[in-house]
Amino acid sequence: MKQRIRRIWLALCMAVCLFALAGCSAAADTAETIDPQIEMAMQSGSQQYLDLFNQMDDASIEQALATSVKNKDTVMENALKSWDSIKDDLGAFVSSETAVVTKGDDGYIARMNTVYEKRAMEFTLIADEDLSKVETISFSPVYTTGEKMAKAGMNTLMGMGVVFVVLIFISWLISMFKYISVFEAKMKAKKNAAAPAPAAPAAPAPAAAPAPTAAPAEEENLTDDTELVSVITAAIAAYEGKETVDNGLVVRSIKRVSNRNWN
Repeated sequence: MKQRIRRIWLALCMAVCLFALAGCSAAADTAETIDPQIEMAMQSGSQQYLDLFNQMDDASIEQALATSVKNKDTVMENALKSWDSIKDDLGAFVSSETAVVTKGDDGYIARMNTVYEKRAMEFTLIADEDLSKVETISFSPVYTTGEKMAKAGMNTLMGMGVVFVVLIFISWLISMFKYISVFEAKMKAKKNAAAPAPAAPAAPAPAAAPAPTAAPAEEENLTDDTELVSVITAAIAAYEGKETVDNGLVVRSIKRVSNRNWN
């Protein structure tokens, strides 16, 4: 296995070297015609890359893919992924034609028609103008009209299936909304039941009884003493020599009579 991987990487290095050698004369080539050296380098390089992919088994593809990812070689990484996805549709390699090289906007393009056990394929390799770097490696299997229709129908069915599944899921999700509201109501009721009842507000302290107001002193009734006052007043007036007082009473002097007059 290790020897095979070494041979694969050696072939890649040789292809790059061929591109580099041919690129020495690429700068001087300004005409529309392609320099024979460049054409030969592109044809040889594309053939080596095709042979490299044809020799790879699943383990080799996996190891080469890991190496490409590690080295950040996106061109080789994409090529390996593409080859791994179509190799079962191709079958065993049968033959290939010489690559046709053309000048592109940013480099050179080599297209090679190949034949495999199950179908034909067009292999394309694009390099920059200096032939120092491979820009793109692509595989284009040739499918029959029936196969294309079958693939298109399968893609359509898969798309419609995905749409129906999404619609069914959305419908089911909408139908669950009513249960969500019921669940929320139950959770709210459970929460309210678990919460302690609020304590009753404390009764206000009874107001202090008003101090008893002192009963108004009962007015002294002097009506009954009027006569006594009059008598006292009359006595005083008589003592002073007056015969009458304001209230009309007549006071007479009282003289003590000798006892002998009563004999």
